[in-house]
Amino acid sequence: MRCVLIVNPKAGNRNPLETVFPSVQAAFCDRKVDFTWYKTKYPGHATEIAEREAARGDTVAIYGFGGDGTLSEIASGLVGKENAMVGIFPCGSGNDYIKTFGSEEDFLSPEKQLHAQPRIVDMIRAGDQYAMNICTMGMDAKIPLEVEKLKRFRFLSGPAAYNLGLIKTLLGRIGDEMMITIDGSRRYEDCFLMAVAGCGRYYGGGYYAAPEAVPDDGLLDFILMRKPAFHRLPKLISLYKAGKHLKSKEFDGILTFHRGKRMEIMAARPVAQNLDGECSMMEQTSFEVVPSAIRFLIPQG
Repeated sequence: MRCVLIVNPKAGNRNPLETVFPSVQAAFCDRKVDFTWYKTKYPGHATEIAEREAARGDTVAIYGFGGDGTLSEIASGLVGKENAMVGIFPCGSGNDYIKTFGSEEDFLSPEKQLHAQPRIVDMIRAGDQYAMNICTMGMDAKIPLEVEKLKRFRFLSGPAAYNLGLIKTLLGRIGDEMMITIDGSRRYEDCFLMAVAGCGRYYGGGYYAAPEAVPDDGLLDFILMRKPAFHRLPKLISLYKAGKHLKSKEFDGILTFHRGKRMEIMAARPVAQNLDGECSMMEQTSFEVVPSAIRFLIPQG
């Protein structure tokens, strides 16, 4: 089987070309693996490479070196391609998608990756874009915008950057007027803190946002959180991070949870949207499941 390695040199706070990639390259060479490798040069480049390599028609395993954003970029180029599989050597700041499947150590092992098995998993479509893990709209989508600014400081990464971004966000305006429709029938209109659509379970460097999400059940976990009194936020955020929000009485009257196929959101003014770490401002969006979208490589063990 042919392998393609796609390295995002801007992933995390250290260039994967100087850290993870050399040992993986050496291991693949030692085992005489048929592989080629590329370095991404601009946003969306990984998608272009993946599409081109899959179009050759043979069986190919395409591994990314980066975080959730890099993984989503590659997967976006492989939707519906039965001959192609996507894997990841986690080098990002959060590496959250893989937490649903196993440890970071397993995914960083060339030996275990070479014996990986594909699992058919779902993806999320938002307009003409795709995501693998979690999409959000509202306060928690503002946080990555702050995190991007904090990444200028090399000592800040992962959970530390996310937590500081959270604090900066809380000091600003929180809560957005939104009308949310799930599967065309359930409709909610209120001032929401955030709306979450989960295929994976974790984001933000370990926030257990969708603890009951199943990545291959053909459904998304939708979590809507109304704006609470400000003094309640620290406790609520702590419970949310630990994944206890779905069953905690602290969220009575605030949280709505549904499992479904499509969520549509309309806002009174532009609201932050987050697709696996890629952020933008939107007044209208939708998050829809794409069942059995790709083949994701899970390392041996």
